[in-house]
Amino acid sequence: MREIGVRELKGSLSEILRAVAGGQQVRVTRRGRPVADLVPAAAAADDDRMRELVADGRVTPPARARPRRAPRLAKARRSASSLVLAERDAER
Repeated sequence: MREIGVRELKGSLSEILRAVAGGQQVRVTRRGRPVADLVPAAAAADDDRMRELVADGRVTPPARARPRRAPRLAKARRSASSLVLAERDAER
């Protein structure tokens, strides 16, 4: 989540709102302390529903945050098809 100060928000409000409309979440801070989260309008409704489900005990929140990006793929020495064929032959 991107963090910006109130002064920066005032100076670039249109840009920030375009980013939020595009799906980005922005936390607004005043003197380094969070004061507001800007999220896309649909996300706010989804978050409210999720909070209700957690409060009812029907959903368990995740124990840790989701990684920002997918893990890197390992580079194989051989092609995928040769690995599959070797595994198939090993099962016979």
